[in-house]
Amino acid sequence: MTTDQPAGASSTPDDPEELKQDIERTREQLGQTVEALVAKTDVKAQAREAKAQAKERVAELTDRLKGTTAQAREQANARVAQAREQANIRVAQARGQLAGKTQGVKDAASTNGGQGRDQLQARASAVGGKVRDATPQPVQRAARHAAERTSARQAIIITAAVGAALVGFDLIRRRRRR
Repeated sequence: MTTDQPAGASSTPDDPEELKQDIERTREQLGQTVEALVAKTDVKAQAREAKAQAKERVAELTDRLKGTTAQAREQANARVAQAREQANIRVAQARGQLAGKTQGVKDAASTNGGQGRDQLQARASAVGGKVRDATPQPVQRAARHAAERTSARQAIIITAAVGAALVGFDLIRRRRRR
């Protein structure tokens, strides 16, 4: 006699107590199977589960993105700070070089200017001596009298004008000799 039993199922027990337990197990398994089938057919519950999983993934990605963004911001800030520091160093070096060159130019100008001033004073004294020797006494007295009546500023202006005239006169004379 052939019985249609599921594979792996044991034969029917003879004891009524075992039979009750077997029926109870079968009911429990059947209940679990029905619950699983109901859960598979419950579209709303599946949608909620999928939505919850999607929210969880979005939250994870957002956290990861925030971390990456913060890290990139920190790196960018560090690079900017480093670039500023290097620029400040370069500016300081350039200022130092400029200050050194400026001081060198100042020193050269004062040295050369002093020499030029000394040479000009020597020429002016030489020309002044020649003019004084060539100027008649009454003109010299009149010049001294005019100098006494003028202020220091006026005297400087007049002296500069006379000096310029004498230098011009000397240049004209030298050109004519050539």
